[in-house]
Amino acid sequence: MKRVLILGGAGAIGRRVIGFSLACSAASEVVVADLSAEAAAKAAADWPGRAVPLQLDVFDEPALRAAIRSVDAVLNCAGPFWRTSLPCLKAAIAEGRTYLDVCDGWETTRQLLDLDGAARAAGVSAVIGLGASPGITNLLARIAAAELDRCDEIVTGANMDPDTPPQGEALPGRAIHWQRQLGAEIDVWREGKRATIDALSHIHLNLPGYGARLLHAIGHPEAMTLPHVMQHLKSATHVLALDRSEAALAEGLEERVSAGKLTPEKAAAMIADPGKRPLDLRLRGFSSLFSRRPTDTPALFAYASGMRQYRHRRVAAWIQRLPPGGTAGAAGAALAVGMELALTRRLDRTGVSTPEDIVDPHVFFEEYAAPATPRGVAPGPLIHIEMAEAAA
Repeated sequence: MKRVLILGGAGAIGRRVIGFSLACSAASEVVVADLSAEAAAKAAADWPGRAVPLQLDVFDEPALRAAIRSVDAVLNCAGPFWRTSLPCLKAAIAEGRTYLDVCDGWETTRQLLDLDGAARAAGVSAVIGLGASPGITNLLARIAAAELDRCDEIVTGANMDPDTPPQGEALPGRAIHWQRQLGAEIDVWREGKRATIDALSHIHLNLPGYGARLLHAIGHPEAMTLPHVMQHLKSATHVLALDRSEAALAEGLEERVSAGKLTPEKAAAMIADPGKRPLDLRLRGFSSLFSRRPTDTPALFAYASGMRQYRHRRVAAWIQRLPPGGTAGAAGAALAVGMELALTRRLDRTGVSTPEDIVDPHVFFEEYAAPATPRGVAPGPLIHIEMAEAAA
């Protein structure tokens, strides 16, 4: 049986990871590490005898390495990941320990993948971005693409709200994503190579099972990592499905920030406090409620288009149920399943890998079905696949 270190264990995702990890067969004890000793103790107290608290600053390298040295695997849930992922992965490599995280930063993901050679040399297996999105979305993309003889396009998408806002944040997780990209360009995959488009660009998608949807592009790891596994892919994009009022607000703020009429900081204040929004933005949000544009999509999904039996086809794959706890619950369960696969040696590669490159989607979702299925409920199929002819 193995001992596991959960960094950021008292946070929204970390608290979920504790329970999901201890429910797995591979983990006998978890170390709940957090910057706050009080918060770590409170989170660990729910699991007496199996969880121990640890006050830890992940930027204190000697202390971090000492904590990692005492365990078999490291699960990094300590945000913000653009600050914590790199030092935590470096420390895990230095100590020769298995590492997994839920990093969702597309620029940070590149920095982590640059450590692949160092991880291989140390014999370390590291899986980055194994949460809800990225993570589940990447594996859904593999499932959707497998329905085609040739996959030309992938769109991964999320339509989830967190159970609670991230610790220390006034905004919900989804809004944090698009707020930080206002006025920016993002990386996507177009015509078989890296390209840039404006953040929150409209993406029109005819999603099998749902129909025409207007979605919003956002900078995310999936659009950059999937093409390296699906080497003949021509296009890859990650999108958010925003409801009408949120879309109206995001588009209005994007226009102002891009034009230099509004700073990102003031935009964040307007998102958090509707009273700070100018009248035209309020009216824009109100009028959006009368739009007939449908906004519903699955919580986490992937769309693939290409050829099957010499005909153009579209495929959608989505997860039909998720663990409780919104984004945090979905991500926490995914990370715990990844830990189980790693510690039972069902991830058989050293180096730094993304989920789609190392995790068998079917094995993953077989394990994920347990935390995603409420007690007393007969488990039905977890993944739904819908196929349709491509539009003429």
